[in-house]
Amino acid sequence: MTLPRVLIVDDDPSVLKSLELLLSDDCEVQCCSDPRRALDAARATVFDVIVTDYKMPHLTGGEFAAQLHRELSPPPYCLLLTGTPDVIKPSMPGASELVMVLAKPFDPERLLRMVLQVGRLGMTRRGVGA
Repeated sequence: MTLPRVLIVDDDPSVLKSLELLLSDDCEVQCCSDPRRALDAARATVFDVIVTDYKMPHLTGGEFAAQLHRELSPPPYCLLLTGTPDVIKPSMPGASELVMVLAKPFDPERLLRMVLQVGRLGMTRRGVGA
């Protein structure tokens, strides 16, 4: 059975590990702690969904999503995790490229459900049966 390909981007190692543990039974997971390295990973591998933090060094999650949309066709679906959801505005860079914004702390079951649903869309788009 083919699983959705998920890239997790967060500068907090404990969040990366918890998301990897949450998603790895149902998804092919790759983790990056630096959004610049995550861009390289996304250029090299087609991901169905990317789960990214908002506040990171070098690029915000919105800027990261905007960069993906400029460079990749079709771009992966992006879910944004943030501890400060009130700062996310429709006018911020990359906001229009986000599928969903989820507040930290997140409900693990809800996040898994969202990643799987969006991942199936991504798999369909790349021509792989879910």
